Amino acid sequence: VKTLKEITEGKTVQIPVYDFVSHSRKEETVTVYPADVVLFEGILAFYSQEVRDLFRMKLFVDTDADTRLSRRVLRDISERGRDLEQILSQYITFVKPAFEEFCLPTKKYADVIIPRGADNEVAINLIVQHIQDILNGGLSKRQSNGYLNGYTPPRQRQSSESSSRPH
Repeated sequence: VKTLKEITEGKTVQIPVYDFVSHSRKEETVTVYPADVVLFEGILAFYSQEVRDLFRMKLFVDTDADTRLSRRVLRDISERGRDLEQILSQYITFVKPAFEEFCLPTKKYADVIIPRGADNEVAINLIVQHIQDILNGGLSKRQSNGYLNGYTPPRQRQSSESSSRPH
């Protein structure tokens, strides 16, 4: 959490590199410099309230179980030198149950849920546009005409007005 806070404060930080083959941190680190947009990803990114509170926008990339498994198989064989039997055994025994118990329930904390992941170009384009709007000040400044984000704010209802709507 300390490092993530430093990143959000615009500080340069050193991030340890994880070795997935040996299941441990390497001696080397990666330098992360201050940026206007910081992407933080991880299967347990929303698990801690303290971490969630640091995010301005929370995205949950939702893919079906078959896609998750096939990607894992391809990655673990090519990048981590594992065989299919090892991968499937680990997936059935640990990965899938842990995903269902710990990761999937955090979906409720997302501001945006992206079905089909990177295949969902419409969702990705909307998110990119939203980030550009934030960077351009369009979603954080009240403009001189009193409108927020270029839109007229909803009119406040007088206490004597009905809140019901015609059907």
